[in-house]
Amino acid sequence: MSNYTILVVEDEANMARLLEFQLRSAGYQVIQARDGKDGLQVAKEKPVDLILTDIMMPMMDGYELCRAVKQSPELWHIPVIMLSAKSDRASIIHGYAVGAARYLTKPLKREELYKGIDLRLKYSYKAKAMLDRKAKEWAGQLAGDNVFTVLELFSIGGWTGRIDITNSLGQHGCLHLAGGSILSCSLEGQSSNFNIFLVLSWEQGEFTAFRY
Repeated sequence: MSNYTILVVEDEANMARLLEFQLRSAGYQVIQARDGKDGLQVAKEKPVDLILTDIMMPMMDGYELCRAVKQSPELWHIPVIMLSAKSDRASIIHGYAVGAARYLTKPLKREELYKGIDLRLKYSYKAKAMLDRKAKEWAGQLAGDNVFTVLELFSIGGWTGRIDITNSLGQHGCLHLAGGSILSCSLEGQSSNFNIFLVLSWEQGEFTAFRY
């Protein structure tokens, strides 16, 4: 049995039971919370290795929960994986902007769920060792979900660094990361929280990622 504990934050009872069954079958210990407010309190009171949260919930939704976790000095290191029926780009951007380690859409593929969790828990040492052999600098195109893939690599590796992005109009943005999470984002040298949404919404252009 794994010593890793996953906090499942899900207000829909049948989905919560299904997730708990699947995760326990994979060898994880599971704690349940009914909404984001309850989940945040549980995370503060009990040792949790990863948070798996739905987005649309009463009291406090998954976005607010993730933002609160990442702003907490005691909890910021806990990876947060989001589950949602929302598959539009704006919702996905919102997830990564508030600090999600991974954004998965429903209906959920069990293998995809296991992979997202295992790489950050069971196999984190091997995954980090493999990723550490990756170049300190690499570049690519914004087309597709390449930037999200890079963010996930930073999350798995727990890296600190930055991602410089230039869109097709010549605008320049920079995502600053620490411990695998986005700390801030500058746009043409000016920083604000809203910049993260703008820069991640760019679909054409190029990026260069640096890890320190």
